[in-house]
Amino acid sequence: MSAARIVSVRTVDHGVVDLPEPSWCVKAHRDDVHRADIHHQGVEHAASVDVPGYGRVSFLTAFLSQYPFAEHAGRGVTVAVEIEGEHHEFDPAGLGDLAAAITSHALFGLLPVRDRLQALQETL
Repeated sequence: MSAARIVSVRTVDHGVVDLPEPSWCVKAHRDDVHRADIHHQGVEHAASVDVPGYGRVSFLTAFLSQYPFAEHAGRGVTVAVEIEGEHHEFDPAGLGDLAAAITSHALFGLLPVRDRLQALQETL
């Protein structure tokens, strides 16, 4: 078993902070941030769709996330998901609820409205 990798981040409020780097963290750490803003971020996973006139568009980007020195939120690992341009943090139960809501919307929102559109276009 190898020792944890240590990274050094220069902060504006605590000088240089040395901390263990999780194996899943793939983003470089920025210097000159507040210690509470040090952020571990995993690989991004996004849904995508071809949109006429725009090409391939990504949405619901999700990644492992941790703020190990957070002052006003939890310090544990969560999954951050981009919704309406903002990243929202989810625990396992919340992520399950999000997946259920997306599935429900696809089945009972998008597919029925697709069927309605198709029926309307067939009458034109």
